[in-house]
Amino acid sequence: MAGDIYEQLLQMPRAQLVDIALDGLSRQGEMIARVVECVRRQMGDLVGAAGAQRIYLAGCGDSYFAALSARYAFERLTGIPTVALESMELGRYTLLPPDSLVIVISSGGDVSATLEAGRVARQAGVDVIGVTAQQGSRMAQEFPCLLTAPGPSGSDPVDQVALVLGNFSLSFTALYLTAIHLGQNRGYLDDQAVEELEVEIRAVPNAIELAMSCSSEIREYLEGVSDEADFYFLGAGPSHGVALFYQAKFFEQTQRPVYGVELEEFAHEQFFLLRRGGDAQVWFIAPQGRSRERVQEIITGCQEMGAHAIAVTNPHNGQIQENADLTFAVEATSEMFSPLASVVPGELLGIHAFARWGSGPLSASERRRQMAVSKRLTRKEGQGRTV
Repeated sequence: MAGDIYEQLLQMPRAQLVDIALDGLSRQGEMIARVVECVRRQMGDLVGAAGAQRIYLAGCGDSYFAALSARYAFERLTGIPTVALESMELGRYTLLPPDSLVIVISSGGDVSATLEAGRVARQAGVDVIGVTAQQGSRMAQEFPCLLTAPGPSGSDPVDQVALVLGNFSLSFTALYLTAIHLGQNRGYLDDQAVEELEVEIRAVPNAIELAMSCSSEIREYLEGVSDEADFYFLGAGPSHGVALFYQAKFFEQTQRPVYGVELEEFAHEQFFLLRRGGDAQVWFIAPQGRSRERVQEIITGCQEMGAHAIAVTNPHNGQIQENADLTFAVEATSEMFSPLASVVPGELLGIHAFARWGSGPLSASERRRQMAVSKRLTRKEGQGRTV
């Protein structure tokens, strides 16, 4: 269903679509607040008795990026070893450890690879939970599911595009709440820890509003970037999934060369790519956390090689702001929860990049073909480059 909505939206004139997308994105804070209440009402019956000793999070596209970011919350809040996998990878497993919990994520609920991952897990005799926005989807019919839809969206195109753009955020929110619930049930979180997490949740709308305020600055930034520029998106920890989201959205909207890389992987294996010359735009998704010093080192190295360093970071992180060529401020109370705010500049970047470089509507099959071609070219041109 989400794919159908996406295809319909792409038939609009570009300027109209950009305006609707920005309006839809501005509703994200309100939407997440509604999702929090919606998901909480379902928690007791769905995951209250889960006695998992290992957790697998599986999804495709935005759902996988959300799982990759949420993995840290599960490990920190539950004490349970957690693995994030693309659905096809989990679908190939023939053995899963007993007492595992598999959470399959698909906003539309009909992605065949994710459904197959859930079936493989169920056949292995482990517990399976789905996360989806579609109550009538195949996922909801086959598995017990957390429904992330914050209520009927009607026919308002702004509401529809808000749901499409919100896939990552809605899934991440549901996963984060699931981790808190499991941590409470296991006795891993005390009352003080839960109250601190509640403070984070209540701060989400304001954090998203702050991140949204950089929209015009991102548009102006793109106006000054050359048509030959290469884009790199780097992140570590929970921000790695966010960096991959930036990459996917930017490529989807422009079909331009773009690379999403884990921070240390870039430093050790892919840094040499900047030596090709030309205009390199290197984005660091580093709102806060233990990787700040390493980010500062790599920013300096990129600049010495002629690249432009753009940081998505906490407004109080003065050293990164001082060193980067350009910064966009995001506020978050912890590294684990930061993806909900730090994903917003990537959403804005995709929208404004589409306004400048978008080549017009692409069907779902054409988008998949373009991505496959880019992956093959990437493997030929440079080891480890990811598109």
